[in-house]
Amino acid sequence: MTVRKAGIDAGNNNLKIAVKGKQPFMIPAIYQLYLGEAASSMETERVSPEEIRDNIDITINSKALPKNNQRYVVGRLGSEMEENSDKSQDDMPVILTLAGLVVDALEDNPDKDRVEVNYDIGLNLPVSTISKETAKQYAEKFMGTHEVIFHHPNGEDVTVVIKVEYSRCLPEAASGAWGLVFDENGKPLKRTISIEDEEKSVELADMDIIHADIGAGTTELVVTKGVKYNSSLSRALYYGSKQTINKVREKWNQQAKPNKRINSVSDFNRIYMDPEHPRHNKLVSFSQDDFNQLANSLSTEIINVIDSVEDDPLIVIYGGGSIAVKETLRNILEKKERMEQVVFLQDPLFVNAKGLLVYTCSPRFEELKEKELGVKNNAEE
Repeated sequence: MTVRKAGIDAGNNNLKIAVKGKQPFMIPAIYQLYLGEAASSMETERVSPEEIRDNIDITINSKALPKNNQRYVVGRLGSEMEENSDKSQDDMPVILTLAGLVVDALEDNPDKDRVEVNYDIGLNLPVSTISKETAKQYAEKFMGTHEVIFHHPNGEDVTVVIKVEYSRCLPEAASGAWGLVFDENGKPLKRTISIEDEEKSVELADMDIIHADIGAGTTELVVTKGVKYNSSLSRALYYGSKQTINKVREKWNQQAKPNKRINSVSDFNRIYMDPEHPRHNKLVSFSQDDFNQLANSLSTEIINVIDSVEDDPLIVIYGGGSIAVKETLRNILEKKERMEQVVFLQDPLFVNAKGLLVYTCSPRFEELKEKELGVKNNAEE
């Protein structure tokens, strides 16, 4: 059986997943136990492949969870991840990861009653909690077979058997380096940068890179040389955008009508990220002062890291939180004369997931898999 490659970034607000050969997608980090339907469904057909992500209703049987045969509704309502959650111990990343793999499997097999798919996956954990031991334990949690039943609204059930052949866990942001330095085929990528006032196209494999990964629960300030992680210069901030979002939500809800309240971080993101939403402009304006304050705090920390690296590093800024603070942060760095070599990456939500995908496709990953398991891949192209 062929093996699919996937990079999975289980963030505090969303799970981001990148599967080789497909566009990355995300699932809001929210779920609730299935309590039954308020009214019987009138649906007669299965949901289409395009609608699967919005209708995740699954029962999971997995060694990675303390309780089996629990039914979850994922991505719509319910419990969110705590701001200071230890992802290596929390059940939510497991539920979200398996949900994401089920979505991927069913989108390609919408008419089957039973689907079996093998994966190699790349995972990550925050710099503040990762160690060799926690990374190993977290990766091993996912290895093996997981059985998930997807419940269609019309009453039909599909059994999805997910076998994770091999998984590895990297520090957040360091995982993003792989997608900056290499493509999925292992070819080094080039970027145009300024060297001694001249613009040159260079490969990044031997270059110092500072990663400011502004997430929801934490912000990772990571230094790599190419893809090699420098733990001594890297550190984590125990805050990201989620604390600011919750502060904004609290103030917003105090003055909003009941039907205009923002009841979750997922609701906030849905409105804030959609320029066509009726409340988008008002919310952006309402939250600007709070995000400016966050940008001020982050700029100080980012400048300190820039000044700690001797050579002229490339500084890349990404993560979901970077979207709201981008303009203010850019202005501060320009004023402080620290914008040289700073790049706000495109598609900032998926940098880590794409990097993890590239890592799973790398010779390094294959060498580790063969060394630990004694098997070679028959990877899906």
